[in-house]
Amino acid sequence: MKVRFNQWNIGGKIIFIATGLAVLSLFMSWVDLGIITASGFQQDGYLLLLLYIYPVYKLLKDRPMKKVVGAILSMLAVISAIGFMLSKSVDFYGTTVNGAGAGLYLFVIASILLTVGVIKYDTVDENIVEVTEV
Repeated sequence: MKVRFNQWNIGGKIIFIATGLAVLSLFMSWVDLGIITASGFQQDGYLLLLLYIYPVYKLLKDRPMKKVVGAILSMLAVISAIGFMLSKSVDFYGTTVNGAGAGLYLFVIASILLTVGVIKYDTVDENIVEVTEV
């Protein structure tokens, strides 16, 4: 596996950046209720990174990706993160408060970027046009 950022098309670059943002979000607060905060690791957010494995593996191995599989996994990441975000609503003296932290919002954005990257992804070999002599 190689990181060949300059040779990837825009989809590959977006997948790589989205994965980096998703990992970064785990170090940020996923739950923030003022006096109570919890990082993505404390909230088991790393389990959502399992949905990133297929697109990142195909990118790093420079292999063609089944777009349907990649799109389903990336959309599941978006849906799961939004569902997790909605589950962090609590009643506080008769008022509903959403305790989602900045890290969780960053993970949702990263998952949306992953979906865009999967749709635009092409392998390096597909970007090169072979010229044959006649």
